[in-house]
Amino acid sequence: MSSLNNLNTPALRDGIADPPEAPPEPLAPQGEYNPQIPEAPLSLPDSAPTASHGPAELLSPAGGPEAAYAAFHYGANAIYLGLRKFSARAEAENFTLDEVDEITSYAHSRTPRRRVFVTVNTVVLQNELSELVYALGALSDIGVDALLVQDLGVYRIVRRYFPNLTMHASTQLAVHNCAGAKALKELGFSRVVLARELTLDEVREITATCGIETEVFIHGALCYAYSGLCLFSSQTLGRSGNRGRCAYSCRDQFQVSGAPATLRDGTPTKRDPNLGFAFSMKDLALPDHLPAFQDAGLSCFKIEGRKKSPLYVATVTDFYRKLLDGTLPPDSRAAHESDIKAVFSRPWTRLFVQSHKDKEVADRDTVGHRGSPIGIVDAVVPQASRQPPLLRFTTERSLERHDGLQIDIPGLGRPFGFAVDQLQIVKKGARSENVFEAPAGALVEVAMPQDHPPIPPQATIYCSSSQDVKRRYRHSHPKPGLFHTRRAMDLLVQLTPERLTAIASLANPALSATLSIDGPFAPAKDPAKTEAAIRGAFEKLGNTHLSLGQFSLSNPQALFVPISQLNQLRRDLTAKLEQTLETSFGDRVATICREILPQPRSPQTVPARDLNWSIKVDRIAFLDDLESTDWQNIDEAVIEIARDQSTVLCNKLEALAQKIGREHIRLALPVLTRKWEEKDIAQKVSRLRAAGWTKWEASNLSSWTFLGLPMLRAENGKDVAANLATDWSLYVVNRAAALQMLDLGASRFALSPEDGLDNMRSLLAEFGAQATVIVHQDTPLFLAESCAYANLIGGCPGKANCRFEKMEMVSNYGEKVTAFDYRCRTITLNKTAFCLTPYLKELAAAGATSVRADFVYRDYSSQQVRDIWRLLHTGKNVPGGHAANFARGML
Repeated sequence: MSSLNNLNTPALRDGIADPPEAPPEPLAPQGEYNPQIPEAPLSLPDSAPTASHGPAELLSPAGGPEAAYAAFHYGANAIYLGLRKFSARAEAENFTLDEVDEITSYAHSRTPRRRVFVTVNTVVLQNELSELVYALGALSDIGVDALLVQDLGVYRIVRRYFPNLTMHASTQLAVHNCAGAKALKELGFSRVVLARELTLDEVREITATCGIETEVFIHGALCYAYSGLCLFSSQTLGRSGNRGRCAYSCRDQFQVSGAPATLRDGTPTKRDPNLGFAFSMKDLALPDHLPAFQDAGLSCFKIEGRKKSPLYVATVTDFYRKLLDGTLPPDSRAAHESDIKAVFSRPWTRLFVQSHKDKEVADRDTVGHRGSPIGIVDAVVPQASRQPPLLRFTTERSLERHDGLQIDIPGLGRPFGFAVDQLQIVKKGARSENVFEAPAGALVEVAMPQDHPPIPPQATIYCSSSQDVKRRYRHSHPKPGLFHTRRAMDLLVQLTPERLTAIASLANPALSATLSIDGPFAPAKDPAKTEAAIRGAFEKLGNTHLSLGQFSLSNPQALFVPISQLNQLRRDLTAKLEQTLETSFGDRVATICREILPQPRSPQTVPARDLNWSIKVDRIAFLDDLESTDWQNIDEAVIEIARDQSTVLCNKLEALAQKIGREHIRLALPVLTRKWEEKDIAQKVSRLRAAGWTKWEASNLSSWTFLGLPMLRAENGKDVAANLATDWSLYVVNRAAALQMLDLGASRFALSPEDGLDNMRSLLAEFGAQATVIVHQDTPLFLAESCAYANLIGGCPGKANCRFEKMEMVSNYGEKVTAFDYRCRTITLNKTAFCLTPYLKELAAAGATSVRADFVYRDYSSQQVRDIWRLLHTGKNVPGGHAANFARGML
């Protein structure tokens, strides 16, 4: 089976990726499959659990085949993995299609049966659709257990052409409430991976009321922003997280200005807010919350880590497997946690599982892998010239040569780390003894590099790599090629004195191949052995993707066939059948591609001066200073309804309607609506609809539920009681996604500000009349529940005592951003606005008819909005404006 190739991707920033803080290390030993190395106990059923009953499955990450075998060995019910394309972890090792086939066959052969989920959880560009179809067809034939999907174009293709594939909604879809989960249920998804930011109460309600399986992360690295809504590295570096190429900008250190150093009561903040890792999150760890999640009826506990080593997968899977099974003695839990931390760990956090008001969730002073605490600095002992200084401490766990140690150094930003090359045990009244290994409780001295930084007294020392852990967490794997998917081949053999004819057939797809060999064939001495010989020959199907199904022999004259001829017939017949199967697969893919790929067409163009302009605001007062001339030829004013008080909003909308006409006003729902915000949104929607407002914009799948609109209008024939548009956060970067938005009842959709001109040209040529191009916007780089200011000052001071409104920030790489507080949610914007007015002619020539300017998130004055609007309307660039990926395209 052919495989997808690796993409050539630019290198990550030094020290920012997750990892390279701790490079992957192989487990020992890694020999062939050995049944003498027992797998960890696994008591959970192999069938898919439901949202309402049954134990939850444990889902482990598999960045590559070794991690997959480690996960299964230590008790994972299922793994999730990515292809070398279309994966939100593009820099992981990932899998070829042949490797997916092998690991799926292996998983399905286990008792109980294990499952394999494949992440196709990126947005897909126009020129990738044919490769996507090939991959989906191969995954369908392999029989993987589910796909994790972000792009609704992928959803459309799977639903129409590969309906046997089960779909799970990736966390990249940013589903964070009941409304979004209900929309997914109606679309036909079987499971939703909920946003990490949810509380236990929110998870419990979604699980109990939405009729869809729920999956939550319980351990691993955290994104600062809501997954799927982070555009930081895309807008600043051209590396899109929605394409699996995140540059981990959240792990940067930022210089800050404008952050208050005192609280409202005059008390100084706990820490200086002017420098730190404001967005660098701790690692999620929820071992204490498993019982509550189980009681809530969750279907799946998920471990993050497709870029982590097999050793990490082994230790974390083993820990949570034993917790779920109740086989972890309380007195050994600390040791298991220490093993995990020695492999890879930042400080742990429960995030918001208990309350969305918990704010101490970031690692402000140090970035990267820390390790497991092993001791406290006792002294740094100098030695004779040219001899390395010695670090003296009492070790809390066994230590040996080639282990790794780290120490947090204030102001350094990253831990100072070094390998244990020289180890001594210090004994009272005796000379220090050089040893290979020191037991827990020993006073030791370890040689440090000569150029070590100043070591703070009483600093914590961490074990960041342990040879003992590597030895103890072994796993087995099978011989390569031993497992692969097989199709049942029915065989009919007809034998006459003149000819032997074999007909091999498959049921799905219905294919057959026929071959004959000429005789003469003589009577058999033992006719019973002839049938056994023919059956036996065709049971030896070796490396083919076939297995013998039903066997039928017609040999009325009891003839004999030499085994050498049978073996050759088997080889030739199976080769012919597999070639027929491959040809059929290619024809099927080609047929699908002809239906879904964009066809060359000439766009319907208008002069740039005749483009239809819209304006979007999230505070209706932003429009107060626009004069009658500013409203000339306006297509739409789009008003987001979340921020303004309901009565003020209704009154101002009526006044605006008097100016520009009700038909030119569209109301937008926010991209994020958490449980405590739902009542306000629902009341506004009800009041506005009662007042006759019928034009709406959706920015999240939850919008359909809030508006009471049916999903899949084109398929169920229901009328849509509103004129619907969709915003950029429901990504449309391919034809299939565009068609899906239209089927969801949208009359128009906004294209993504991440997209580039070449990809956009292809979309606009076909969908110019339905597409809106955003040409000015303060694109949100981060939309986050974690307060950046609280992260910097060491804790939340409480809403009543907090003075944080906004702060200017500059990363180590020179990226200038502004972080705003919005109801204790942090919204981070580029210092300057995204602006495409220099490209208006190119957009018009490509087929664009509608363009929009957004004034959302930033604290504009109505005069600023008016002045910028006038610049844009005349085709002028906003001072300092940037075009993000528009010219270079989205990576």
